[in-house]
Amino acid sequence: MKYYTETNYMDHDDLRTAGGKGRDDYFEVLRRCGLECIRIPTLRKSTSLSIIDRLLLETRLRKVWKENLSKLGEGDVLVLHSPVSEKFTGYTRVINKVKKRGCRIVNIVFDLETFFMSDYRKAAYIKHAFDAKSEADLFRMSDVLIVHNKKMKEKIVSLGIDPGKIVCVGVMDYLRDDEPADMDKRFSPDGPVVFCGNLLRSKSGFAYVLGDDFKIDLYGPGFTGRTSDKVNYRGVFTSLELMDVMTGSFGLVWDGTSVKTCTGACGEYLSYNNPHKMSHYLASGMPVLIWKGAALAEFVTAEGCGVAISSLDEIPGILQSVSPEQYEMLKMNAGRVGSEMREGVHIRKAVLKALDMLGE
Repeated sequence: MKYYTETNYMDHDDLRTAGGKGRDDYFEVLRRCGLECIRIPTLRKSTSLSIIDRLLLETRLRKVWKENLSKLGEGDVLVLHSPVSEKFTGYTRVINKVKKRGCRIVNIVFDLETFFMSDYRKAAYIKHAFDAKSEADLFRMSDVLIVHNKKMKEKIVSLGIDPGKIVCVGVMDYLRDDEPADMDKRFSPDGPVVFCGNLLRSKSGFAYVLGDDFKIDLYGPGFTGRTSDKVNYRGVFTSLELMDVMTGSFGLVWDGTSVKTCTGACGEYLSYNNPHKMSHYLASGMPVLIWKGAALAEFVTAEGCGVAISSLDEIPGILQSVSPEQYEMLKMNAGRVGSEMREGVHIRKAVLKALDMLGE
């Protein structure tokens, strides 16, 4: 039998973790591929827990995982995801025991914590070192890893992982059963640039230092800046709602505090991850502007669904130079790529290839 784990909060099952849309899309594609779900509730984190209460909760977590995986053995396949909603001491040992019973392990890497967390966990060196070791150990015991792209594969191989057992998704899918409303009408070369995402200054500080060289619409939580004739804050929507309401010319894929280049941990992460916001723009039918140093800049230019830029200072010139005919071609390609993303083409291909590598 083939199984996959789906984690959610034990006491708050209606809540979703950050990035829940991407996780849920993977789970849906795994269901469509015929895998059986093992739903493992986890515990909502609380910074106010005492050490004793935290240890008790970790004990509860280990018990939940052991019980739910107890039926797996010889000939089975288990598809995990990393990281899980909440870590607990001994997680890798629980998975290793399942593997020793003859179950083969496929690990879908949602986020690569070994590298991504290093910048802002310097004050928590011991915890980061523990997380890094656990992540690497889990990668080594996995029979197949499904990762974002070739750049992330290189990062993981640098940990001593066999490159022959790594499958690249290529780009992130963005599932939706129908086509977004009025795709042809809402995107045009004279519309504003659009940025969707976490607007906290620590992550998207560039949004607070933009000049008046081009119009930009901002969507997402955490915005505390001032609006102007050029910078407009449009509020917070669910991911699917936003696909039907945003209007503009290009979706911006950018991170960090600078307009000159992508900076900080999030900016560095963009150089080897698949940004979910890019898939959101394309699945909505809108071409993208993406940082030239991003892992997926090559994909965008090869597919003709956007423009790679080194600095936000280049945007006014691009908006002026793109002809209506060129923009229509970019939009047509965005629609083609976005259609595949809405259907889950890339995730499905990666999952089937991973299973094929196991002889399934």
